[in-house]
Amino acid sequence: MYESLILSIESLQKSKYSKGNRKKLATIQSALKQAQRLFLSKEKTDSKSEPIKLISFRRIEPEEQIPKILEEFVNEFEVGCTSNGLSAKNYSLFSITLLKIIKTLDMDRKRGLLSAHAINILDKLFVKHPVHYNKRAIRDPLGLVFGITELAIDAERNLSKPYEFDITIPRQLAPFMQKYHMEFDNALLQILNEFKKMPKFRLGVSIGKRHEEIIKKFLEHGISELPLEDKIARAKNLLLKIIFEESDTMALEHYNMLKICYSDKELCPHLVKIAKNMERTNKRFANTILDEASNLKVT
Repeated sequence: MYESLILSIESLQKSKYSKGNRKKLATIQSALKQAQRLFLSKEKTDSKSEPIKLISFRRIEPEEQIPKILEEFVNEFEVGCTSNGLSAKNYSLFSITLLKIIKTLDMDRKRGLLSAHAINILDKLFVKHPVHYNKRAIRDPLGLVFGITELAIDAERNLSKPYEFDITIPRQLAPFMQKYHMEFDNALLQILNEFKKMPKFRLGVSIGKRHEEIIKKFLEHGISELPLEDKIARAKNLLLKIIFEESDTMALEHYNMLKICYSDKELCPHLVKIAKNMERTNKRFANTILDEASNLKVT
């Protein structure tokens, strides 16, 4: 039970077994309390049944206490997730809470493995319970993308190797990526800017190059699953933005977004035709991009 986990941590904090972990446990306790709404309906059901049984940390080594708490939190979420519904809002809060718990650990290989494990947990949950998106919601899906991206970056930093996503997570994030691609001139820039404006959930995160690279991968998959006419319309819009943009910096941002479309084999032949039919300008950078798009390899 969620309440059992909260009370168990409170009991651990007061005991001699929490030595060396008390500050970390306080941070975790705060994160878990903020995640309370994930378990509200289940807690009402449980309160009518068996009494609360505390988790014993007596025989658990201090370095294993936080992984144990993480395991218990995940188990509780998995048990109660179907009754609460798997909205992007719930998944967002779940992923951010995982991240907060893991980030209390010192940076080392063990922390990296836990971050990778957290992504694997989300992966398996997505297979059983796909994300339900509210058509108008932006903040919650954005929080989910942020949580997954940060877990991947944390795994990479502590394992000293790139994290490779399998198809499940990009596929689950595809509807949200498509929404951004269809609604904004530059989905990549928009998502990164919104990341920068987010409160970051008190995690002290700076948005950098690796965030951009991961979001590109998610966008690439989302775009590939759009209807062809939508892909053509957005690619043409990007080329026009590059041609008419006065700022070289902004033109480069649009070019970075356009390059994501280059990997789409269905779109490429149409992109080549569009670029070839566009009139060259007096802007060297724009003409270079048009030439590049005109000469893409079509298979």
